Amino acid sequence: MSEVMSPEEKKRRLVWQCRRGLKETDVVLNAYLDQHFLADSVANQALFERLLTCHDTDMFEWFTGRSTADDEALDGFVRHMLALLGRKD
Repeated sequence: MSEVMSPEEKKRRLVWQCRRGLKETDVVLNAYLDQHFLADSVANQALFERLLTCHDTDMFEWFTGRSTADDEALDGFVRHMLALLGRKD
């Protein structure tokens, strides 16, 4: 039987997954994790975990507005995350 992690435990585990190859990507991911992850909805926390499975170059493109995610749920979450961080209008 698997043990359910508390949001705080999940956040501690995700810190390591936010360490990426691109500094610009690290900054956005860590800012969301530190400032908004615990207060955000369970659904958005799950989308953040999904986002962490994406390629760094894709996330960089999405975070800079050069492209959008093909997955509507991820695209909506990226826009939500950037708005929380004051990076998009």
